[in-house]
Amino acid sequence: MEKKPESKESNSRFAPFPQSEPLPPQAAPGADGEDALGVLVVEDNSDIREMVTLLVSSMGYHTYSAATGKEALEQLRLYTPDIVLLDLMMPEMDGFEFCRAVQADPALTTPHIIITSAKDALEDKVKGLELGAADYLTKPFDFTELKARIRAGERIVRYQKMLKEQQVLLEQLAREDKLTGLCNRRHFEERAHEECLRAQRYERPLSLLLGDLDDFKQVNDRYGHACGDMVLRQVGQTLLLHCRSSDLVARYGGEEFAVLLFETEAEHAQKVAERLCAAIRTLSFSHPSGPFHITISFGVASLLLQRKQDLTTLLEEADKALYAAKHKGRNRVERGLDEPSPETTPAVPAEKT
Repeated sequence: MEKKPESKESNSRFAPFPQSEPLPPQAAPGADGEDALGVLVVEDNSDIREMVTLLVSSMGYHTYSAATGKEALEQLRLYTPDIVLLDLMMPEMDGFEFCRAVQADPALTTPHIIITSAKDALEDKVKGLELGAADYLTKPFDFTELKARIRAGERIVRYQKMLKEQQVLLEQLAREDKLTGLCNRRHFEERAHEECLRAQRYERPLSLLLGDLDDFKQVNDRYGHACGDMVLRQVGQTLLLHCRSSDLVARYGGEEFAVLLFETEAEHAQKVAERLCAAIRTLSFSHPSGPFHITISFGVASLLLQRKQDLTTLLEEADKALYAAKHKGRNRVERGLDEPSPETTPAVPAEKT
């Protein structure tokens, strides 16, 4: 009987893996509270693919397998595995083409790729690394070495995830006011500047509220700064509660707050500010010396289509209106001088005929 030709990856090369004996149990990577990583085994030889998948699974990883590069791309899109054990020589799409496809698709998260190949040429190793692979393991390989490479890959993947989480946290801290949890002045002005340009370009209404707690210094002097901080936190959360989720609410500085109202004209913006005034007025704060209340004053400014305004102009108009509200007795709302509210507009005598 004629002997069948061996596959391109002879199973004899994997003799260190005893198929007749069960693999010893391994501690799962996520046993310390971390989630187990996912490993995709890409290998067109079914026997090798099954053995390597079993080995990786016994190490505690979530395992996926693919017989071709195209199938591996689909698995990558579906499951986003963290590590890919990639055979280099495959039909339809080889390992190099797979790496190129991953790099070319911005929707794909680049995994930690370990190329496994019988090709030991230096140019192949360099080419694989240049195309995005992180490691290159020459066949035949020892399973002990393969496990070590996977563990090393896991450490790199977890470190990269930690760096991303820290970057997200730093970005959040850069946008957020630590005391109130609202966005801070810097982030507010960045967003407000963009929204002013967008509203003017598409001729959409946009309004700005500047609010300042009345006589807040007396709260700090009488009840202490810890109590003052509690007041600022509760006021900030009250503003969030009574604004739309699409509105941008910020602690603008000290006891001053800012609210950017999208798709909101001056008249409606004044009503929103009056509602916020009433909500703050009803708050009751506890203290050993007895409960107390606080009020807020607002200045309102809105974009006008008939004249060009930028964020600086809008802030100046809202600030002037806020100053007017303070001057007229506090605990009230005033609109910008170019858009006076009906209550503050003096009567204009009719022209004589």
